[in-house]
Amino acid sequence: MTDPYAASPAKVIIDPHCVPCEGQPGKNPDEWCGLTIHTNYYKEIPKTCRTVEYTVHVENTTIAPDGIERLGLIINGQMPGPMIHASWGDMVRIHVFNDLTNNGTSIHFHGSRMNHTNDMDGVPSITQCPIQPGGKMTYEWRASQYGTSWYHSHFAIQAWEGAFGPLVVKGPHSADFDFDMGVITLQDWSHNTVDSMYAAAEDSVAGGPRIMDNGLLNGKNTWGPDGTNNQTGKRFEMDFAPGRKHLIRLVNTAIQSTFKFSLDGHKMTVIATDFTPIEPYETDVLNINIGQRYNVIIEADQPHGAYWMRSDNQNACAGTVQATDIKGIVRYIGTDGTPTSTAHGYTGECVDEKSSLIKPILQLDAFASDIDIQKAVTVAPDSNNMFRWYLSGETFTSQWNSPTLYQYLQNGTHTSTDNLIIELPNEGEWVYLIIEQEVALPHPIHLHGHDFFEIASGTGAYTKDTPLRLKNPVRRDTALLPGNGFLVIAWVVDNPGVWLAHCHIGWHTSMGMALQFAEMTSQIRSSIKEEKTINDQCANWSSYMNSSGLKMADSGV
Repeated sequence: MTDPYAASPAKVIIDPHCVPCEGQPGKNPDEWCGLTIHTNYYKEIPKTCRTVEYTVHVENTTIAPDGIERLGLIINGQMPGPMIHASWGDMVRIHVFNDLTNNGTSIHFHGSRMNHTNDMDGVPSITQCPIQPGGKMTYEWRASQYGTSWYHSHFAIQAWEGAFGPLVVKGPHSADFDFDMGVITLQDWSHNTVDSMYAAAEDSVAGGPRIMDNGLLNGKNTWGPDGTNNQTGKRFEMDFAPGRKHLIRLVNTAIQSTFKFSLDGHKMTVIATDFTPIEPYETDVLNINIGQRYNVIIEADQPHGAYWMRSDNQNACAGTVQATDIKGIVRYIGTDGTPTSTAHGYTGECVDEKSSLIKPILQLDAFASDIDIQKAVTVAPDSNNMFRWYLSGETFTSQWNSPTLYQYLQNGTHTSTDNLIIELPNEGEWVYLIIEQEVALPHPIHLHGHDFFEIASGTGAYTKDTPLRLKNPVRRDTALLPGNGFLVIAWVVDNPGVWLAHCHIGWHTSMGMALQFAEMTSQIRSSIKEEKTINDQCANWSSYMNSSGLKMADSGV
């Protein structure tokens, strides 16, 4: 089988002054120094003494992933961008060059905790000023978690013009397999740029929710019905070895779409959610919301042939023209032809996987809250008849040239006048974030800087009598707020910095559905190694803004 990691090799740098696995139970960094899936990775990680180094260029080009040409903003000439991969415990160093004509950029490493490295989180207006055209920034952080994720621009809605790629940190698994098949990114796609659609998306008079054209698997799909002469593009294809087990790493990178993923005729064994290994469970169809990741194992135990791999968009959440023709082909080695297989049945809906199925291998409990933060989600036109999302009556705004982290480093505090920055100064306190809505549309909620405990979720109103799952609850970094419902997430204050929480529907983040948490504020300055880098980057960006006349037209994140 083809090695999915061979196409994006890292430069590996060994620290000659470091002793691998020193003080740990094993001696081999490639076997995680004897640490196991039961190790508490929030407290101990392998000492590999390695840095893996990559260089990425964000650039303008024309792309046609389904055969229809349009402008793309992509990484290293491809969409998805090259895979970044490391091993649990490695240092990861990424040199990012902005080769765009007239856009700022940044790179965020989705789900990575950035423990005590807040300045590496890659969020303009929060942790850094954007990288100006012609500029460069280096991100460096330690892979303290393991599993599957993605990296993406966090500048405006640039990620959904193509500026993203897969991220894998190799580590232990909760079930055996024969072949690691790598990452499959699931995304929605439009034949017009999403930037050109944004004005209509926020127009409360003549616009509103957008319809996407298509969906892609690893940047590929066809456009138009099978068997017609004018069909364009090509399907994503994957080979299976008969009788063997195949690990597939799934990432939903969409701007607005919830997918149901399946392989005709086959079952899946789910072994990880986001960066959390879980007790394996079996399913036919997997619900995967924006920003979420699942590792699944599929055994090639059916008759030799070709089978449809499906990533059906759920139009109940957000519309796509070709919603149920987002397909790839899995062929058993030695077979060819177009699949004639039949899809698994399911109920069309926008939901998360059932929380009762998700049981983390590393069992950790949540505790009673020290701080409760309750926010109600609404949407309404502003004074300019532009849709804005509100949390308890406030919509999020920030400034590219004055990120919150920069404010703390300059002044020891922030300058925001709203209630959407919340200070959490005391290490060790438990925070409950309770989000409710009477809006019918679900929202994938993502928290930076943490894995959180999902302790309650449901439809209707949250009350003091709502039961909470405190015993080994679901632990992840992206979870779904149900339509007309509530979500309660919990975490412990342990990571100094300014961390964003936001809806991961791209339109909604830009329209203000976000808030930020300033943690352990007295330790922020001491946790930042390169304050000069932050200052220089903001000086470069401010100079570019002043000379270009660029104006910010969204929330800033």
